[in-house]
Amino acid sequence: MKKTLSIFTLLLFAFASCHKPETPADGGTPLPSHNDPVYHVGDYYHNDTLEGVVFFSYDGRNGLMVSLEEACLSWCEPNYVNSETGATNPYDGWHNTNILMSNYDLRHYPAIQWSHLRNTWHLAHQNYSITAYQWFVPSNDELRYLLQNQSEVNRALESLGYPTLEDKAYWSSTELGTRSAAALRVQDDSIIVSETLKNETLYVRAIRNF
Repeated sequence: MKKTLSIFTLLLFAFASCHKPETPADGGTPLPSHNDPVYHVGDYYHNDTLEGVVFFSYDGRNGLMVSLEEACLSWCEPNYVNSETGATNPYDGWHNTNILMSNYDLRHYPAIQWSHLRNTWHLAHQNYSITAYQWFVPSNDELRYLLQNQSEVNRALESLGYPTLEDKAYWSSTELGTRSAAALRVQDDSIIVSETLKNETLYVRAIRNF
């Protein structure tokens, strides 16, 4: 009887070990379980009040999504068009947005402020890392990648009843020199990058990690 109980105990222990969440060797946060949702480009992401459309996926469980809504705003107000901010990173929109948030009054930078105000509820109610989980204006390269996948993204936006990405110029957060910033649009199946005066009014979308 004791032998039978010992074998049964060992089997239970082995079963539990096989089904517990994997933990990194450094003791950090457990890796996602296999039951977590898997997202692909063009999928609608919805979690509590957080929603968007996936336009880049690292592994199906982490990636980038774009806001359902858009706005039509200037990069900065006319009185600030000659102010060089240093938000020149072509690859990392969060870096650019953080420079502007840290050093300037965002009321004078409407496109950046619009994306930042989307974070109010989530930062107040969720234990998110500030640097990893905020909406921000995409960099030049991040916006290019979004527009490269606009067909899949547009199908989701249209099915949800939101404006699609076609035939519009969008602000990036990448400043080009003193008076201009990079704006991108799709034209004849090509992505056109324009060096645009920062006080002009163009469309803007926010992106964020998921």
